[in-house]
Amino acid sequence: MSKKGLPIQTILESYDGHLLETRNKRELRCKGTRQTTIKTVMGEVEYSRNVYHTKDEEGRKVWVYLLDQEMQMDKIGLISTNLAEKIASVVTDNSYHKIAEIISSTMGQTISHGGAWNLVQKLGERISEEETNRVKEMNVTGGIGQKEIKLLFEEMDGVWLKIQGKVHKKIPKQEMKIATMYEGWIDDGKSCSRLSGKTIIAGMEKSDEFHAKREGRIRSIYNADEIEVRVLNGDGGSWIREPYEPDTVFQLDRFRYINYFNI
Repeated sequence: MSKKGLPIQTILESYDGHLLETRNKRELRCKGTRQTTIKTVMGEVEYSRNVYHTKDEEGRKVWVYLLDQEMQMDKIGLISTNLAEKIASVVTDNSYHKIAEIISSTMGQTISHGGAWNLVQKLGERISEEETNRVKEMNVTGGIGQKEIKLLFEEMDGVWLKIQGKVHKKIPKQEMKIATMYEGWIDDGKSCSRLSGKTIIAGMEKSDEFHAKREGRIRSIYNADEIEVRVLNGDGGSWIREPYEPDTVFQLDRFRYINYFNI
C-alpha cells in the first residue's frame, strides 16, 4: 500500500494510462498490455503496462514500455534493484542457501538459492560492464573526474580462492586482485581512524585488464593530471608494481615486511 492507501498496482496502472493518452502517437504505436510481476522489499507487485512499437535511430524495430522508462524501474530480471542490493549485502557472509532463507523469512519473498546465485552473477556482469565502459571513456577522454587532490594512496593485494567449475569440479586456485584507493585518514575521535574517500575495486582478470579498470575508476573520480604523488602500499608482487612509474612511492607493508624477513 502507498502512503495514501492506494495499492501500488493501482498507482502504476493509472500512471500507465496517463502515458498512453499523452504519448507521441505518431512515433509510439500501442500494441496492448503485458502482465508482469516484480519482487521488491515490500513484497511482490503484479501489474499490467502498455507496450509500444517504434523505431530506433537506425530504423530498427524496437519495443518500448513507457511506464518502465518514466518510473526508472531499474531491475535485474524480475527483482528490483533495491532488493538485489539487499541480497548482495549478505552474499559475502552466507551461503546461497542461507541467503534464500534470510530473504524469504525477513522480506516475505520466495527465492531459491539458485535464484540468488543467478542474481549475483547478473550483478557482477553489470558491474563489469560499467568498469569496461569507464576504461573506454578513459581511453577516449583521459577520464571525466573533476575532483582535484595532490596525494593519492593506494593499497593492493591478491587473495587466492578455491574455485568450482560449472559441474562442481574443483579447478586450480585463482587469484582475486584487490585495490583500495583513498585520500588519507579521518580521526573519528575514538581509538581508531577511518579512511577518507575510500574506493575499492576487485577482479580476477589478467593484471593488465585489472589495472586498466582500476585506473578507469580513479579517473572517473579524480582529475588525474592534478595528482602529484601516488603512494602504493603492498607486497612485492610483480603485478602490483608493473603499471607504475619509477617515481611512484612504493611501500612494502609492515605485515609483509615482517613475514618476508621472518621477524
